[in-house]
Amino acid sequence: MYSLVMSSDDSAWITPVGTAQLSSFSLSRYLEYTDAALEEKLKPVSSSTLSFLSEIPTIFLSELRNDYENNRHEYLTMRVGRVWNLQVVGNEIRYEFCIDRDFGEITVHDRRQFELAFELGRWELNRTHWAVKKGDLMQSLNHAGLAEHFNNLAPAMAVNVPPPPDEPPSDQPVVTNVEEYMAYVLSLNPAADEEIFYRGHSDRKYRLEPTLFRRNERGEFRYLQKEATLVREILTAQANEFSSDQYMLDRLVRMQHFGLPTRLLDVTSNPLIALYFCCSSTKYDVDGNEIDGEVIVLATKSENVMFFDSDTVSCVANLCLMSEGDQDALDTSQDKTAFNVTPACQKLLHFIRREKPYFENRIDPADLDRILFVRGRNTNARIISQSGAFLIFGKDAVLPETGHSSLNLHRITVRDKAAILGQLAKLNIKSSTVYPGIEKATAEIANKYELN
Repeated sequence: MYSLVMSSDDSAWITPVGTAQLSSFSLSRYLEYTDAALEEKLKPVSSSTLSFLSEIPTIFLSELRNDYENNRHEYLTMRVGRVWNLQVVGNEIRYEFCIDRDFGEITVHDRRQFELAFELGRWELNRTHWAVKKGDLMQSLNHAGLAEHFNNLAPAMAVNVPPPPDEPPSDQPVVTNVEEYMAYVLSLNPAADEEIFYRGHSDRKYRLEPTLFRRNERGEFRYLQKEATLVREILTAQANEFSSDQYMLDRLVRMQHFGLPTRLLDVTSNPLIALYFCCSSTKYDVDGNEIDGEVIVLATKSENVMFFDSDTVSCVANLCLMSEGDQDALDTSQDKTAFNVTPACQKLLHFIRREKPYFENRIDPADLDRILFVRGRNTNARIISQSGAFLIFGKDAVLPETGHSSLNLHRITVRDKAAILGQLAKLNIKSSTVYPGIEKATAEIANKYELN
């Protein structure tokens, strides 16, 4: 097992071999392209899970580069070393490191062979990230045809990966009926200047992240690299559906409604609606036991809840029109003045001005990495019936599963879902009211009178 740290800018690793150095890495890119089961064991990000990284070797790679003008193949820089004393500071992982071997530029003659050797996913060679790979580093180097350069590398040693939690934390409430659930909700007592939103998951292991950010079992993003293509294709194929939408947020809401992966995540201001979504799909494990569901309670200051025409929302929403390369070029660590004159920011401003021609070049770069609460316009019956709102995720938003998100949340474990659904039906919270429309109503009536 080994860490694979890749960056478009490897200047921090240009250091004398054998000397201790200090650096940092974006927490939002940590554990990308990591096997899903292994990632689960390494989250939430804590001192114990981070200390595990000091027990395994680290390979430092630049993103893939090319020099076609000089008839060169694709290449990258490669170094092998160690990391230790890792800690989360703000939205970064601070770490100390030492380079044991610096091999400079490595020509990648066969890209596919190189990807297979290091368990690299699609597009992984072109994305800054920190992954943990399950394989042995020496074997990976051997498969890449580089083993002869690493004959002094220490053999792999057995390491103890932290086990994932099988049960909810002891301080997380567990409810089995509507009465217990509402008793907890009513006990929250938000301040006068706070608002609360809810989201229900049928499996408590589901992540609080939009479909666009979801990954497969190998840790590869399923849609993120093609966000701009997804958006443009649906806008082209169904132009009439979006003709009345003034803002990009309106379009994203409509895309979300019809199932396109977006950077939006549905939430509700009605706790019973969230409980319904948690219980509407009962799942079972291999032993036939019901899988616990979960309702996530999110609290925020009222002043942080934005509306459909917010300038900040327009900045984040229009990221969807930018390619992955253009988004990566948005350096949100810059100050506002320097950021707004960069070519990447100018491109974002161009898209924003399509909906707001008056918009000035005063984007706060930090806003582009935020997770925002948004009240969309009630443009369809489903949003109205579900008391719907949204979270919109910025380009490098720190996700809640890291344990370091800006979101203030509580989790409620839900069991005995079928009984709870029966109670909710008595409160008129059922499929035909949650999903208004004749299709759900007819299906519900048929099920009601079906002879078993």
